[in-house]
Order: sequence, then C-alpha cells, then structure tokens
Amino acid sequence: MARFTIFFLFFLLIFNNQIKCSEIKLNVNNIDNPLGSIHVALYNNPDMFPKSDGKFLGLKKKTRKVLEEGILIEGLNMGKYAIAIYHDKNDNNEFDTFFGLPAEKYGFSKNAKVFFGPPKFSEASFFLSENVNLKLDIDLK
Repeated sequence: MARFTIFFLFFLLIFNNQIKCSEIKLNVNNIDNPLGSIHVALYNNPDMFPKSDGKFLGLKKKTRKVLEEGILIEGLNMGKYAIAIYHDKNDNNEFDTFFGLPAEKYGFSKNAKVFFGPPKFSEASFFLSENVNLKLDIDLK
C-alpha cells in the first residue's frame, strides 16, 4: 500500500508540473533610464484589469536586470491574460501621476493603446496555451 501511495504522489507531481509549465518571457522596450524598478502585474480577470488589487500575479525587478535579462514569468496555466507594467524610476512603489497624468512610463501587453484611461482587458489580453514559452514585447510610453 505504501508503494502505491508513493507512486500515486509521484504521478501527481509529474502531472501537475506538466499542466503548469507555460511561461512568458517579457522584453521591455523604451527604458530610457536604468534607475529604479519595473513593476509587472499579470491579470486573468477582465473585471479586475488593471486595478492594483485585482492582479493575479505581481512582481518587481530592478531596471538594470530587466535591461540585461528581461522578465520571466513561469508556472502559468493555460488561459487568457493581460499585463500592465510601469517604470518606477524613484522606487517609491507607486505609479506617480501629476494632476492625474502619468509621471512615469507605463505599458500594456499587445502594446494596447491608452485613450482617456487604460485599455480594456480585451485590447491587452492574449491567450496562453499549455506547454508554451511565449515571448512578448512591451513598449513603455
């Protein structure tokens, strides 16, 4: 019985890793200053995009490292996602604005356009299949 349990757990571990092995390699373009950090928010719910408390996954990486390596997001399930990023030059962990206008560069997946506010989820979203290594470029604006 113990061998069966060990075999079953081993099988589940392998099967689980095969389901969650998609990844996104994100290249960020138009970084004009290596200071600060790049903040990335990954969304999988259209109703929560691009709210800061609605992200599925958030991460922060030093800008110098992003310039050298890009950003890798691993272990994702198949599904529809959208990405919002910004360059936090002063590293205060906030997207700074000046009279409601962005004071720091930002961008969205599919380089979705901004017109009187952020794009809709449908404009920035993409479908991620199983077992895929997807490469995305986002241009900061």
